[in-house]
Amino acid sequence: MSTSATRAKGKAPSATPKTEARSGLFIGSWEIGSRLIGAPLLTVHLTFDAPSGAVSGIGQLAQPTSPPMHQSSRLDGDYTYLTVMPNTSHILITLTGYPVLWWPSNGGVGPVLMPNLRLRMVLEADWQSGTANFEYLDADGTWQRVESAQAQMLSNVDVAGQL
Repeated sequence: MSTSATRAKGKAPSATPKTEARSGLFIGSWEIGSRLIGAPLLTVHLTFDAPSGAVSGIGQLAQPTSPPMHQSSRLDGDYTYLTVMPNTSHILITLTGYPVLWWPSNGGVGPVLMPNLRLRMVLEADWQSGTANFEYLDADGTWQRVESAQAQMLSNVDVAGQL
Protein backbone atom coordinates (compact mmCIF):
# COMPACT_ATOMS: atom_id res chain seq x y z
CA MET A 1 0.00 0.00 0.00
CA SER A 2 1.44 3.40 -0.90
CA THR A 3 2.21 6.06 1.71
CA SER A 4 -0.56 8.32 0.39
CA ALA A 5 -3.07 5.47 0.62
CA THR A 6 -1.91 4.77 4.18
CA ARG A 7 -2.39 8.41 5.13
CA ALA A 8 -5.85 8.48 3.55
CA LYS A 9 -6.92 5.73 5.96
CA GLY A 10 -5.86 7.84 8.95
CA LYS A 11 -2.58 6.07 9.63
CA ALA A 12 0.70 7.87 10.11
CA PRO A 13 3.53 6.76 7.87
CA SER A 14 5.63 3.82 8.96
CA ALA A 15 8.73 4.83 7.00
CA THR A 16 11.89 6.14 8.62
CA PRO A 17 12.23 9.82 9.50
CA LYS A 18 14.79 10.30 6.72
CA THR A 19 12.20 9.58 4.01
CA GLU A 20 9.07 11.04 5.64
CA ALA A 21 10.25 13.96 7.81
CA ARG A 22 9.46 16.65 5.21
CA SER A 23 6.55 15.34 3.21
CA GLY A 24 3.23 17.09 3.63
CA LEU A 25 0.20 16.67 5.81
CA PHE A 26 -1.03 13.50 7.51
CA ILE A 27 -3.50 12.48 10.23
CA GLY A 28 -3.58 10.02 13.10
CA SER A 29 -5.78 9.06 16.04
CA TRP A 30 -4.81 7.43 19.34
CA GLU A 31 -6.48 6.18 22.52
CA ILE A 32 -4.48 6.95 25.64
CA GLY A 33 -5.20 5.40 29.02
CA SER A 34 -4.55 2.56 31.43
CA ARG A 35 -7.57 0.53 30.22
CA LEU A 36 -8.62 0.04 33.87
CA ILE A 37 -12.34 0.29 34.71
CA GLY A 38 -13.18 3.85 35.70
CA ALA A 39 -9.83 5.30 34.61
CA PRO A 40 -9.75 8.38 32.37
CA LEU A 41 -9.46 7.66 28.65
CA LEU A 42 -8.12 10.33 26.30
CA THR A 43 -8.84 10.00 22.58
CA VAL A 44 -6.95 12.35 20.26
CA HIS A 45 -7.51 13.02 16.56
CA LEU A 46 -4.52 14.90 15.14
CA THR A 47 -3.32 16.53 11.93
CA PHE A 48 0.43 16.77 11.39
CA ASP A 49 2.15 19.37 9.20
CA ALA A 50 5.48 17.70 8.46
CA PRO A 51 7.41 20.72 7.08
CA SER A 52 6.76 22.85 10.17
CA GLY A 53 6.46 20.08 12.78
CA ALA A 54 3.11 21.54 13.90
CA VAL A 55 0.28 19.39 15.25
CA SER A 56 -3.36 20.36 15.81
CA GLY A 57 -6.55 18.50 16.49
CA ILE A 58 -9.24 17.56 18.96
CA GLY A 59 -9.00 15.60 22.20
CA GLN A 60 -11.86 13.94 24.07
CA LEU A 61 -11.37 12.97 27.69
CA ALA A 62 -13.89 10.63 29.29
CA GLN A 63 -14.13 9.13 32.74
CA PRO A 64 -17.22 7.03 33.59
CA THR A 65 -16.87 7.07 37.39
CA SER A 66 -18.34 9.52 39.86
CA PRO A 67 -18.32 12.28 39.00
CA PRO A 68 -18.54 11.30 35.33
CA MET A 69 -16.60 13.53 32.98
CA HIS A 70 -16.64 14.29 29.28
CA GLN A 71 -14.31 17.08 28.23
CA SER A 72 -13.36 18.20 24.72
CA SER A 73 -10.22 20.18 23.97
CA ARG A 74 -8.75 21.90 20.93
CA LEU A 75 -5.15 20.69 20.76
CA ASP A 76 -2.11 22.57 19.47
CA GLY A 77 1.57 21.71 19.67
CA ASP A 78 4.44 20.08 17.82
CA TYR A 79 6.23 16.81 17.17
CA THR A 80 9.81 15.81 16.64
CA TYR A 81 11.85 12.68 16.04
CA LEU A 82 14.13 11.52 18.86
CA THR A 83 17.06 9.28 18.04
CA VAL A 84 18.31 7.68 21.22
CA MET A 85 20.78 5.27 19.64
CA PRO A 86 21.73 4.62 16.04
CA ASN A 87 18.77 3.09 14.20
CA THR A 88 16.44 3.57 17.21
CA SER A 89 14.02 6.47 16.88
CA HIS A 90 10.88 7.59 18.66
CA ILE A 91 8.42 10.40 18.03
CA LEU A 92 7.72 12.97 20.75
CA ILE A 93 4.35 14.74 20.49
CA THR A 94 3.77 17.68 22.85
CA LEU A 95 0.29 19.22 22.95
CA THR A 96 -1.65 21.79 24.96
CA GLY A 97 -5.44 21.65 25.01
CA TYR A 98 -7.92 24.50 25.35
CA PRO A 99 -11.69 24.34 25.92
CA VAL A 100 -13.67 24.11 22.69
CA LEU A 101 -15.43 27.43 22.26
CA TRP A 102 -18.00 28.13 19.56
CA TRP A 103 -17.35 31.79 18.76
CA PRO A 104 -19.28 33.68 16.04
CA SER A 105 -17.19 34.48 12.98
CA ASN A 106 -17.95 38.19 13.30
CA GLY A 107 -17.50 38.18 17.10
CA GLY A 108 -13.97 39.55 17.12
CA VAL A 109 -10.89 37.96 18.60
CA GLY A 110 -12.66 36.20 21.48
CA PRO A 111 -11.69 35.55 25.09
CA VAL A 112 -8.31 34.36 26.33
CA LEU A 113 -8.72 30.71 27.32
CA MET A 114 -6.60 28.93 29.90
CA PRO A 115 -5.36 25.42 29.06
CA ASN A 116 -7.40 22.45 30.27
CA LEU A 117 -5.10 19.64 29.04
CA ARG A 118 -1.37 18.99 28.64
CA LEU A 119 -0.08 15.91 26.79
CA ARG A 120 3.37 14.45 26.16
CA MET A 121 3.30 11.27 24.10
CA VAL A 122 6.31 9.21 22.96
CA LEU A 123 5.53 6.85 20.08
CA GLU A 124 7.53 4.02 18.56
CA ALA A 125 9.08 4.75 15.16
CA ASP A 126 6.13 3.02 13.42
CA TRP A 127 3.63 5.47 15.07
CA GLN A 128 1.42 2.57 16.25
CA SER A 129 1.94 2.62 20.03
CA GLY A 130 3.79 4.27 22.86
CA THR A 131 3.37 5.84 26.27
CA ALA A 132 1.99 9.17 27.39
CA ASN A 133 1.74 11.45 30.37
CA PHE A 134 -1.12 13.90 30.51
CA GLU A 135 -2.71 16.36 32.90
CA TYR A 136 -6.25 17.64 32.77
CA LEU A 137 -8.24 20.23 34.65
CA ASP A 138 -11.14 18.59 36.50
CA ALA A 139 -14.54 20.14 37.30
CA ASP A 140 -13.18 21.55 40.58
CA GLY A 141 -10.33 23.36 38.79
CA THR A 142 -7.68 20.94 40.08
CA TRP A 143 -5.04 19.48 37.79
CA GLN A 144 -5.15 15.67 37.68
CA ARG A 145 -2.12 13.77 36.36
CA VAL A 146 -2.03 10.44 34.50
CA GLU A 147 1.44 8.94 34.04
CA SER A 148 2.80 6.17 31.83
CA ALA A 149 -0.52 5.58 30.07
CA GLN A 150 -0.58 3.28 27.06
CA ALA A 151 -1.09 4.99 23.70
CA GLN A 152 -2.52 2.89 20.86
CA MET A 153 -3.22 4.08 17.33
CA LEU A 154 -6.83 3.75 16.20
CA SER A 155 -7.02 2.15 12.78
CA ASN A 156 -10.71 2.52 11.96
CA VAL A 157 -11.71 6.11 12.57
CA ASP A 158 -14.80 7.18 10.66
CA VAL A 159 -14.73 10.89 11.47
CA ALA A 160 -11.66 12.22 13.23
CA GLY A 161 -12.39 15.05 15.62
CA GLN A 162 -16.15 14.47 15.86
CA LEU A 163 -17.41 16.10 19.06
